[in-house]
Amino acid sequence: MTAALRIVVADDEPDMREYFRRALPRLGHEVVGVAANGRELIEVCQATRPHLVITDIKMPELDGIDAAVQLYRERPVAVLLVSAHHDADLVERAVADHILGYLVKPIKQADLGPAIALAWKRFAEIEQLRRLGNDTNV
Repeated sequence: MTAALRIVVADDEPDMREYFRRALPRLGHEVVGVAANGRELIEVCQATRPHLVITDIKMPELDGIDAAVQLYRERPVAVLLVSAHHDADLVERAVADHILGYLVKPIKQADLGPAIALAWKRFAEIEQLRRLGNDTNV
C-alpha cells in the first residue's frame, strides 16, 4: 500500500473532478486541490505543494502535459495523466516530459490505486538518483 499522498487533480469535466474527490480518499489519499484547466492546475499546485498530480491531457488554456512540464521546472512532482484518448502522439509526448503514468478513461478505482503506487515509487527512485547526481557535482 502506498503511503497517504497529497494529490491535486485537474480535469475540464466536472464529473471527473468529482470522481477523483470521492475515489482518492477511499484509496487513503487526500485531495488537496482541484482544477478545471492547466493554468488553474499550476496555481493550485503552487499553493498546495502536492506529492502527486493527476491531470487530464486535453484541457482549456494549457494542456496537462504542458502544465506538468511547467510544474516540474518549478518543483519536481509526480504526474499521472488521464485521457479519453489512446493517442500515440500524446503517449510519445508524455514519455518525453516527466510523466510517470497514463490511464485511459473511464478509470476504474481498481486501476487507479496501482497506477498511483507505481507512479509514486518511480518518482521516489528518480528523485533519489537526481539527489545522488547533485551530490557528486558538489
